[in-house]
Order: sequence, then structure tokens, then C-alpha cells
Amino acid sequence: MPYWIASEYSYVQHGRDLRLDFLRGLVMIVVICVHLEYLSLLSVFMWERLGMISSAEGFVALSGVVLGIVNKKRLIKEGFQAAALKLVRRAGQLYIVNIIMVLSILLFMHIPSIDMNSITHWVSPAGGPSHPLFPAEGSPWQQTLRQLLLLEIGPHQFRVIGLYAFLIAWAPFVLYLLDKHYTAQLLALSWGAYIINMWIEIRITNAGFEYAFPVLTWQMLFYNGIILGFHYEKVFVFCADHLHKHWIYLAVFFSTLFMLFALANPEPVFWPWATWQVFTPLAYKKIYMTWFYKSSLGIGRIINNVLFYTTLFAFINWHWQHCYRWFGWLLIPIGQASLYVFIWHVYLVLFWNNTPLPGYHNFWLNTLIHILSIGLIWTMVKKEFLFALVPR
Repeated sequence: MPYWIASEYSYVQHGRDLRLDFLRGLVMIVVICVHLEYLSLLSVFMWERLGMISSAEGFVALSGVVLGIVNKKRLIKEGFQAAALKLVRRAGQLYIVNIIMVLSILLFMHIPSIDMNSITHWVSPAGGPSHPLFPAEGSPWQQTLRQLLLLEIGPHQFRVIGLYAFLIAWAPFVLYLLDKHYTAQLLALSWGAYIINMWIEIRITNAGFEYAFPVLTWQMLFYNGIILGFHYEKVFVFCADHLHKHWIYLAVFFSTLFMLFALANPEPVFWPWATWQVFTPLAYKKIYMTWFYKSSLGIGRIINNVLFYTTLFAFINWHWQHCYRWFGWLLIPIGQASLYVFIWHVYLVLFWNNTPLPGYHNFWLNTLIHILSIGLIWTMVKKEFLFALVPR
């Protein structure tokens, strides 16, 4: 056991780092509660209440970290060609999953008794116009087929998986550069694309995910995650070592400042209590759009995410025994089956929105819905429900 494992529980199980599975499970819990857009005891702390962070950044970055760790091992054991081929196959699998997801929604749309609006349209929880995400009824089938194959249509709750598929398809190139020790050049390419797209906002595809997750912007999180995972021994040891705890305390301090800024939002979503009256709505919006806007990944948002996840990882590491004992049973299985959870949670959204139960202001009923949804997903994972058909 490495010297930096400070508890009686090993972090490693079957070659997996359980701390990362724990973090991914936490992210997936947030995904479920945020996409079931009801005010509850859980969701009230998830709509940018802990800082300018969301589950999307965590999912993309952590997926990259895991990919970097796994494929470094594959490079050593099987060589570049085998590792690259598995990445391409994974990208193909994710593409097919996107196609099947959209096809299933198109089939449901032909059942008159089902209200599909929560899946087929995007409406800001803060209010605003509804934006259709699927072709209008009566559209030519050729048009629908083209949009389907190009991932131009699909539920907004699932669009990050389209981005995931696209980025993994290019991951063999990233792996090649890392294998040839071109880490600095790769960092320059990734950050260069991010900075350029900050100013000119290029969308390199017409896929639906580009509107929420522009490839040239969000690649930075994913590919930097791969780089971090590829060099995880040094990075994780640094974060886990108590000798560096002063850096962690500094991260905690600035994360707290970001949280206070988030709590000063004059128009928060799903926040029933009064906020700090520090900024006018216009001033806050200007700061937010310049430094923290989610789609364009403002630099302030990136810094906030780095500080937050560094703090969270250090906390989990230092208190692993308690984290594992109290929450590991829930979060680790969900984190290890994150794609499976992502797929099923879309149908949960559809299910709950076709019952008379949810009410945006029925706080405790909505809390029960969120808890039941998490419990159902966890049970399905533990029972390996349809694991032979649904990818993980």
C-alpha cells in the first residue's frame, strides 16, 4: 500500500481508485437532482449554491481523469494500438447510445397520453421561452434521420454524452502525444483552443451539444483531465500529502469566497431564502457572464472548479475511512456505473413529469421524489438490472 494511504481502507479495488468513483457518484447524484427540476432539500444546494460549479464540469473532467489513468495502464500492458482501438470502440458505443436514446424519445412522442415537453423542449428553470429540441410533428423523415445521425436532436439532459462521445473519438491523438512525452505541447494546444474560442465562439459541428457545450471550449476540461490522470501518481500524492495541506487550506479559503459570491446572486434559482444584498441584478449578471458563464466556461468558473474539486478530493482522502463507511455504499456503485445512471435518469425525468406528484413549491414531496429516484437508481445498479444491455 502506498505511503500516502492514511486509513485502514485501501483506495484501490480491482485496479480502480475508489476516491474517484466516490467523486463521480457524488456528481451523478447532483445530475439526477438537477435534471429533476424540483425544489427540494437536496436540489436547493445544487443550483450554483456552493460556488460557480455544476455537475457538467465535474462529469467531463472526472471522465477525462479516469480515462487517463486507465489508458496509461493499457499503454504499458498492451501498447498504443490496443489502447487507441479501445478508445475508438468506446466512442462508437457512446454514439450508438445517443442514437438509441433519441430513437426511444421519438417513439414515445407518438404516444398521445405521454407529456414529452420536459424531454423534447428546454425551458430555463428561471423562466423564459421554450426551445424545441426535436423536429416538429410532420417533419420529413429524411430531415429527422439526418438530424439523428448528426446528433442535432436529443434531450438536453443527455447532451453531454454526445460531447463525451466526440471527445473520446479524438482521445487516441491525445494519448499518442502523452505517450511521446509531448505533455507541454498538448497543454498548449488545448488551452490555445479554449482561449481562441473564448473570443470567436466557433462551433465545429451542428450537433445539439455544441450549444451548451462547445467542443473547442469543453475539450479543455476533458483533455486536461486525461493529462492529470496520465500523471495521477504525482498529482494525487501532492493533493493527498498532509505536508501540502497549506495549499489545500488556501483552496478552501478561495472556494469559500466563490461560494459567498454565489450566495450573493440576487436572482437565484431554487433558493427560498434571502441572499446577500451585495450586487444589483445588472452588476451581478455582468460579472457572471464575463467570468462565470457555464457554456463558455469563463475563467473564473474554471478556477472555482479546480479549487472546489481539489478541496473535495483532499477532504475525501484525509477522511476516507468515514467517507467510505458512511457514503461509500451509495456513491461508489453509482460512480462506477455513471453512464448507466445517465441513461436511466432521463427516463426518470419523463416518468415523474407524467405523474401528478411533482410540484415546484411542494418542498417535502419533491425531496421524497429525489430520494426515491436516487434509491431506485442505486438498487438497479446493485441488482445489475439490464447490465447486459445497458452500457456502464
